[in-house]
Amino acid sequence: MKMTQILLTTTLLLGLTQTAYADHHGGEDGKQGCHKADTNNDGAISRDEFMAKHQARAEKMFTKLDANKDGKIDSAERKAAHQGAGHHHSKDEKKP
Repeated sequence: MKMTQILLTTTLLLGLTQTAYADHHGGEDGKQGCHKADTNNDGAISRDEFMAKHQARAEKMFTKLDANKDGKIDSAERKAAHQGAGHHHSKDEKKP
């Protein structure tokens, strides 16, 4: 359960940073940020549109983290992802 919460929180935070970046820089199709989620172009983002956009991002992230492609993210894969994100712990530091 805790891993699910961590993965969901990380996904949402990464999604928000990507959305902020897209809002600032625009997209190829002329749409910016969250407006890309408005797939039916009605000027509003429905729950289904929002969830579809973030589900795709979560699946991509999970695939990237699941280095051995076994459908699970084990402790070694979490550690590798954590270190790859620039979070290094010295031996003397306490881990949360």
